[in-house]
Amino acid sequence: MARLKPGKVQLPALDTGPIPLVPIREQARKQLLEVIDSRRGKKALILDPAVSGPLGLLDAGLTDLLTEHGVVKLLYLEPGKRLDDVAYNATEPKLADIRSVVYLVRPTVANAQAVAAQIKTRTKADAHDFSVCFVPRRTIACERVLEEEGVLGDVAIGEYCLDMVPYDDDVLSLELDSAFADCVADGDSTPLYYTAAAITRLQALYGVIPRVQGKGPAATAVRDMCFRMRRESPGLAAAPPLAAAPGAGGLAGAPGLGLGGRIDRMILIDREVDLLTPMMTQITFEGLIDEVTGIKHGTVPWVAKDKRGGGAAGESAGEGAGGGGRGPAGRTLLNSTDPFYREFRDLPFHVAIMRLGQYVQEARREYSELGSKDLSELKSFVKGLPKLNMLDRLSDIATPPAERVREQLFHDRLNQEQAIVEGYEPEASVAFIEELMFRGADPVDVLRLLVLLSAVGGGLPRKQLDGLRQELLHTYGHQHLLTLNALEKAGLLKASPGTKSHFSAVRKALHLIVPEQEPAPGAGAGDGAGGGAEPTDVSYLYKGYAPLSIRLVEAALKTGFAPLAEALQHLPGNAFDVVQAVDSNGMPVEKPYKPAPAATAGSAVGASGASGGGGSGSGLSSAASSGNVAGLGAGLGAGGLATAASMPAGGGLLGAGAGSAGGGHGQPETVLVVFIGGVTFAEISALRFISSRPDSGFRFLVLTTRIVNGRTLLQSFIDPVTLQYSAVVAAGGGGGGGVQS
Repeated sequence: MARLKPGKVQLPALDTGPIPLVPIREQARKQLLEVIDSRRGKKALILDPAVSGPLGLLDAGLTDLLTEHGVVKLLYLEPGKRLDDVAYNATEPKLADIRSVVYLVRPTVANAQAVAAQIKTRTKADAHDFSVCFVPRRTIACERVLEEEGVLGDVAIGEYCLDMVPYDDDVLSLELDSAFADCVADGDSTPLYYTAAAITRLQALYGVIPRVQGKGPAATAVRDMCFRMRRESPGLAAAPPLAAAPGAGGLAGAPGLGLGGRIDRMILIDREVDLLTPMMTQITFEGLIDEVTGIKHGTVPWVAKDKRGGGAAGESAGEGAGGGGRGPAGRTLLNSTDPFYREFRDLPFHVAIMRLGQYVQEARREYSELGSKDLSELKSFVKGLPKLNMLDRLSDIATPPAERVREQLFHDRLNQEQAIVEGYEPEASVAFIEELMFRGADPVDVLRLLVLLSAVGGGLPRKQLDGLRQELLHTYGHQHLLTLNALEKAGLLKASPGTKSHFSAVRKALHLIVPEQEPAPGAGAGDGAGGGAEPTDVSYLYKGYAPLSIRLVEAALKTGFAPLAEALQHLPGNAFDVVQAVDSNGMPVEKPYKPAPAATAGSAVGASGASGGGGSGSGLSSAASSGNVAGLGAGLGAGGLATAASMPAGGGLLGAGAGSAGGGHGQPETVLVVFIGGVTFAEISALRFISSRPDSGFRFLVLTTRIVNGRTLLQSFIDPVTLQYSAVVAAGGGGGGGVQS
């Protein structure tokens, strides 16, 4: 991966978010170089492909940086490939001529077996010094595999604590590809431990988070682990504080865990609590690009339409960590350093496309008028060329989603998803799913609707579920029996117990469906979303559906979970709201959160309602289509705390003045929202939308195990054997059983 040239998209500066994240990236970069420098002389670095992408987010010119520290050959670990394989030695220098070989891999049994196989098959003439560095920590299981394979004495074992990777100024990811499947299908709590360790690390850097709220079994487990880590690690010796450099946001090194940190509150959301949102198709600009093209490790495939015949499509690409000829030739970074992308990413796709078209027309007009400009105007135009290149790049990236939006099947699917969450005619939804199978649609697209239908209905009738299973296996091959079994084991697909689903009560209490209304008479153009006023509720990002996870965050911020206890008992796991403190002996303790007295709460939580409405609608087939979202929380219950019954039917849970109680000293309250199991780009956009409201009073920092969509979430349940068999069948022309990556 070459260093990005001036004017190209760079990695974000990480100094303009709720808290400065520069120390996290710099510490990870420093530790990586320490791992490399621990082996003297020239060395070959063999990467686990799952690690290469996160490494690319540490430095835009990582390949050049590694070369400066003695890495002369960069390769990828592939099971079954020997060190003397032709592919490993296609270029100079040959592996046989390099003494030090460093493996940087995830701590999985499969990786340990692959490393052991390569070490065992080396020739006697090869005098290599092997070292294996596990990311983010070494495990007993991997060491046992190396011992059983007879190579433990031939390798030096270490670990590289790459736990959190900053995606942007307000997003941190653990980059655990299969965290959700590991937890709910395999019962593996390792991702929960990594999440708790990352939170503890954040508290070591930014101070203890005073208030902790959450919902779900995984959220409860992570909270318990965090508390145990605080008690058992005085001074956090196991997770040393990241000492901020002087000028890195003005932070000083955190001496242990003193109270009063930079983060005011933490909300833990278990993905198992909200399976609906990732199964819904995202229609924000960033979300739809992820759905259609796929955003991986902050980059997206890019095939530029070169007007000059040069064809440097991948010049500004971030190809993971060094490419090595493995990744797609053209990948480009997507983050807030591109001013156009920063403006568009959180908007509904049709609004973003309209604005993008306006910018393109304006650029064309300026270009056509170049002949009439004087020298000073020409100089100004030349200075703006980098932005024009960014605009051209973004137009190329938006082309595949725009083509998908023009397909009728896309809108039919959106309508079916909306009908499912609204509880309309499940039989019609089943018929649509069957039609998709008859058309040979991708099996993951079919499974997304099945999981959505099962989550809303509390399961499918046994006879109906068996019929759909049989049709799916006949259509896509019996290798998908493994996939169906994994989904059923995780509870994503299940038979209905015969009782009525409780989702309707949850939908009503949390106002998950916001009726679309006509724009107010005489309303102006607004934001271009169809002629209505500015949107006031997050539901405009999902065609009238408010993400369940975001509604939980809104409830936690405004009233806590207590007023919604009856509805929340129908969702998995317990809800909690505690305060982290220290006892008289200086030992960490947790205490239940007690709301302020009625007078204080009444003054802190505003009672004024937000009138007016925001336009939404799907707006995807026609930019003129519009809707109107009703005002937000107008009434307050007894004691100044709004109850579910006092909320307007069309509004959100976060009222107009809800944020004025945060932060202190008039500053917005910084809230860490932790998504255990993954978060979608649209959910991140919804949090940014809440934060952007003038009366919000909150700034959000997102920590997630991985950024997902319905496709990537379900693909983690598909056994590798199924993928291999499907690929063989597809290559042999044996039907449509393949799964798109």
